[in-house]
Amino acid sequence: MKMKKLGASILATIMAASMLAGCGQSSTQTSETASDAQVSEATEVASDAATAADEAAATKSIEPTEITFWHYMTGNLEETLTALTDEFNSTNEYGITVTLVNQGYASDLQTKLQASAAADALPDLTQAYNNWLTPYLDKIVHLDDFVANDFDNWDDIVEAYRGECSEFGFVHAVPFNKSTYVLFYNKTLFDELGIEAPKTWADVEADAKIVNDAKGIAFIGYDDSTGAIEATLKQNGENFVDETGALFDTDGGREAFEYLSNLYSNGYARLVGEDGYFSNVISNQNIASYVGSSAGVSYITADGWELGVAPLPGNKVNAANMAGTNIVMFSQDTNKQLAAWEYLKFLTSTESTSKWAVSTGYLPVRQSAYETAEYKAYMAENICAAACYEQSKDFFYSPTFNASNDIRNSVAPAFEQLVLDKADAQTWFDTILSTINAQY
Repeated sequence: MKMKKLGASILATIMAASMLAGCGQSSTQTSETASDAQVSEATEVASDAATAADEAAATKSIEPTEITFWHYMTGNLEETLTALTDEFNSTNEYGITVTLVNQGYASDLQTKLQASAAADALPDLTQAYNNWLTPYLDKIVHLDDFVANDFDNWDDIVEAYRGECSEFGFVHAVPFNKSTYVLFYNKTLFDELGIEAPKTWADVEADAKIVNDAKGIAFIGYDDSTGAIEATLKQNGENFVDETGALFDTDGGREAFEYLSNLYSNGYARLVGEDGYFSNVISNQNIASYVGSSAGVSYITADGWELGVAPLPGNKVNAANMAGTNIVMFSQDTNKQLAAWEYLKFLTSTESTSKWAVSTGYLPVRQSAYETAEYKAYMAENICAAACYEQSKDFFYSPTFNASNDIRNSVAPAFEQLVLDKADAQTWFDTILSTINAQY
């Protein structure tokens, strides 16, 4: 049995989690129905527990134990996660065994978590998106003191990931499988026409005219229409939405919608339509470029042409959507929390996150991982990884609040209809604004 010396602040976290588990109410709500009061309640309980625990320090041991980790990784992703977990299980000095439980698709995991939260039968750890968590925030272990007292340089975690993992007012997670949106383009076509990957909106418009005039095809498409609006606003120095409502009723917001509407009305941009995914469209050379997740690069077939990957073009500023899940710890006994934290430290270490990224194509969660010999060699051979690294300082995340899911689900069809109607900029602006306001 190994002894692990802990300060009062770590014990405060553990006590807080236990109290939260006891007082948390079961819920079968969907992820968008939590109130801000839940965040406040969870924080107040944790604070009370921390005050009590700060009165004493202690030495706690980590007894051999089993930790259950729910996930939805498949194929090579699951194989890589299993290999890393096996490494932890065989090398950790505490006799900790982490058991991976695949719950199927992401939607299956979300449903299982909702049911398990209602039955007080949550796993020790789970992969999750932030917008899944709002109904049961009071069951999540606060990780602030773990991070402050028993973590190797939290500031080394990519800044946007740190922000997303603490957006509820406390550190509720550590980052896991991360990706970003990049510009995939037909480099062979670009070279033929004497153009380069666009760096600005003005470049996009100029290049789009050249491509459209020469080839009669659209220049750009967006896999995620809501994400396209959000990124375009960010690139023009504006924000999309928060818990109070739409934030883009500004001159800058109108400029962003004018840019989007012009792309579509001029035939410079297109919807994916029956092709299903833009990876299919570009593989068939029916579009010059598209914006999609870096995790989707393997779905592009560059047969007879060369693929290029570049950071997203900006305007007033550069901004790039980030995506992917985090890992959350739920309230369990003290020993399990300490054991689970050992695993999370291992999984987010520079070495582990570099291995994960090289094997899966996801991004490292630490800045230092980009500097490892292993990842530098990978970037030298992988144009997608290099583009992601170049824009890592420009990542942003979408905020989570009561109406965020409804907004995302309602904006996408409105976007498509605006394109089909060949709407002008003012109609774009008015329609998206009213669509969003209807969700509050």
